[in-house]
Amino acid sequence: MDPEFPRAYLILNAYVEKKKFTDAVTEIEHVRRIAPPAWYWANAAYVYGRSGQSERAQQALSELLRLNNNGKIDPMTVADAYAGMKDREQTIAWLEKAYTQHSPELVTLKVDPRFDDVRGEPRFQDLLRRVGLAQ
Repeated sequence: MDPEFPRAYLILNAYVEKKKFTDAVTEIEHVRRIAPPAWYWANAAYVYGRSGQSERAQQALSELLRLNNNGKIDPMTVADAYAGMKDREQTIAWLEKAYTQHSPELVTLKVDPRFDDVRGEPRFQDLLRRVGLAQ
């Protein structure tokens, strides 16, 4: 209803999960002008990475890391970007930073499909346990 409402563009995550990458890329480009920069670059890296556009994903990640030079970005945001690029080591490393910094976004860790690629990793399972999301 309101094209200026950035959270409405979370639909791009559904497009990625359904492998409708053209739609996801279209949505991420629409949201660029209204979303906070860190959110945009993390989601752009995720979408481009998942859609096989490695060079664009790397460019988006570089912008995100540049924004994070002052350390003000929630590490979960960076973990999202690496997850889209299927970089398991960096995804886990940034999830650990999120844990250390008590990121409130960790509450979604158990069910967030962005982390399906690392879900079977023992380090991920240990993190779930430490966060209190594993039995």
